[in-house]
Amino acid sequence: MCRMFFQCAKQPFNINLHFLKKFVSTCHRQYLRKYNLFGHHNLGWGFAYISQDDGRLIIKRDITPIYQADWKGLSQIKTRFLLVHARKAHPWNKSFKNLHPINIGENYQIVHNGVIKSESFGKLNDANLEKIRKDTMLDTRRYLCYITDKLKNGINLKNSLEEIFRTIEIGAGANAFLFNAKECNVITHHNDNFNGRHHTLFIKKSMECINVCTTPILNSAVEISNNSLIQIDLNNFDMKFSRLDI
Repeated sequence: MCRMFFQCAKQPFNINLHFLKKFVSTCHRQYLRKYNLFGHHNLGWGFAYISQDDGRLIIKRDITPIYQADWKGLSQIKTRFLLVHARKAHPWNKSFKNLHPINIGENYQIVHNGVIKSESFGKLNDANLEKIRKDTMLDTRRYLCYITDKLKNGINLKNSLEEIFRTIEIGAGANAFLFNAKECNVITHHNDNFNGRHHTLFIKKSMECINVCTTPILNSAVEISNNSLIQIDLNNFDMKFSRLDI
């Protein structure tokens, strides 16, 4: 499965290099466990952070495998929000345009961990979003189109996700970070299967910092329950937890 994490804090930080090393090690082919027997994360990676200068969301993508790229440079970035995604898919699906974060020119961007069956996405109301849906087979891009379409119809995020999850069919999961420069939403919706902990998300929260990751790298990180929505306001650090009624 893909690997991803984000960290946000009340005050600007530099991400811990020891944490980064542990995260990158989970993306390498030498990281073999009973829940990860099918290769490694060699299809590129991407990251996002909020600029300290003007508050803009900066997005970077690299087709190089994360364990061969200049990932240590992330520790030089000072920010209040940093997100990283390393992609894993079939080798024939290697494509720069499919590197996460996925952006469709709307309010949110997304990174996704899991598999959603693309044929389970039906027709959308918004004409532009429907064109994007029809032109792509990437489940993550269709997922973002679906969420955006619901929100444009005035449905709040919690209710949007509940409607979507009653409609789509997941192959492994639809865990995601849905974010922009003002907020980050943590979504969990996944199957219970052989892949174990990498189909889940783990959170560690203190008074000053929140870290969410596909691997429990930090001591005392706890698993986020399935079918959950955690909404984090990146400006005032408020966090709201909702249980999704699926």
